[in-house]
Amino acid sequence: MPNPLGALTGVVGGLIPDLIEQLIAAHPGRIYREALAILEKPLIVHALSLTGGNQLRAARLLGINRNTLRKRCRELGLATPDEREAVRPVGANGARLRNIWGP
Repeated sequence: MPNPLGALTGVVGGLIPDLIEQLIAAHPGRIYREALAILEKPLIVHALSLTGGNQLRAARLLGINRNTLRKRCRELGLATPDEREAVRPVGANGARLRNIWGP
């Protein structure tokens, strides 16, 4: 049975040589970590978007532990819904503005 992700794997694989060349110039000695971050950040953002910001559901979707998701969000500079809640702006009437990540 053919791999349903074969074409996508080919596309991503075709981008790797250029990615590696750019990372060698910008971050020698950190190629692996930087390459993972390039893919991981939009992956996590999209998973959180698909789950309305629910970390547990996003972690399950990704097949990782929620604490791992939270740690990676911190390391990648992504604010978690809890952190956004803490700094959520207040409207002119003193009411909290709507949180786009969920209740």
